[in-house]
Amino acid sequence: MNQKIKDDQVSTREFFLSVFKYFKFLGKNWQILLMALIVGSIYDTINNTFLDSEDTYSGQTTFHLELEGGGAQNQFGGFASAFGLPGGGTQQQGGSLLASSNFEAIILSVNVFQNAFMREVKIGNKKDLFINYFIDSSDIKRNEWAGSLIKPASPFANYKFKKKDISEFTPYENQILIDVYTKIYNFTRVEPDENSSLITIYATTTNEQLTKDWIEILMASTEDFYKEMKTKKTKQILKIQEGRLDSLAYALRYNDNRVARLTFDNPNVVDPSGIMKQQQVSRDNTYLSNQYYTQLANVEGLNRLIIEQTPIFTVLEPVRLPLSIMKKTGLSTRLGGLIALVATVLIITVRKTYLEVMTENSN
Repeated sequence: MNQKIKDDQVSTREFFLSVFKYFKFLGKNWQILLMALIVGSIYDTINNTFLDSEDTYSGQTTFHLELEGGGAQNQFGGFASAFGLPGGGTQQQGGSLLASSNFEAIILSVNVFQNAFMREVKIGNKKDLFINYFIDSSDIKRNEWAGSLIKPASPFANYKFKKKDISEFTPYENQILIDVYTKIYNFTRVEPDENSSLITIYATTTNEQLTKDWIEILMASTEDFYKEMKTKKTKQILKIQEGRLDSLAYALRYNDNRVARLTFDNPNVVDPSGIMKQQQVSRDNTYLSNQYYTQLANVEGLNRLIIEQTPIFTVLEPVRLPLSIMKKTGLSTRLGGLIALVATVLIITVRKTYLEVMTENSN
């Protein structure tokens, strides 16, 4: 039994001898391996140069985001505090959604992207939603949604979106949005400058005009998001105050008509209570006038506060054509040659093993 175990065991010397023997075998077939390496590299070079020569275009824009106003906003500090609103040049706290540290996450969020998808873009002499423009102009139809031997082409490529609220999308439309979001997310990058408050947005697609349009639309959608969130509470209060202003205006008009009617009727009335009623209506009219003009001042102040709260996006480096062209590097060529080399090694190894087994069986 022990003798059988010893016979089955392979010593370290025998192992290294078999390894050296194998490398010696590869050395004898160096011409075949070299030919495989050259053929693989030539094939990949031809494929990248002539058959798959689609270039990608890279664009970028640099801008500054000012979340808080300067001294002008301090003038509205007391006014904003009276309505329970942030004001007076208070800085965003670290836990705030609109803090500058959250900018990268916000601009790359699904919400901002989907709002950008639903924006209209001018294509020649017509306008269309950006998501339709992207589907038609990018390579998503030729890659992600293209058919293969295993699966047919995706029907998403033929779908056209119509302008509507994102909350009204069907499950089918949401699936298309997810695919488009994933595609655009992978070629969009945001990099804040560590040494300043500047922010740069990068994007790369296979269509030069599409790259430029996407960066500009993403910027506009991000600006709209910041404006909406920064002024949301003030606009809600403004809506309430405008409703009260309309009520006061209606009451004031109604009271003006009463004053005019009593003023016209009293000279012909003998009853002294008519004079007292006219004086009472006049006092009410004065009170309503004071209330109306005070409320009008409040509404005007809220409108000015919205302007002060609105973030300012200052573009320092806009996207300009022509964009930088990014061509494929030689890495793919070297990988093609390496793959061909490894495949050849496997083939000749399998062939050698097969011949050895057949030789042993024949003996």
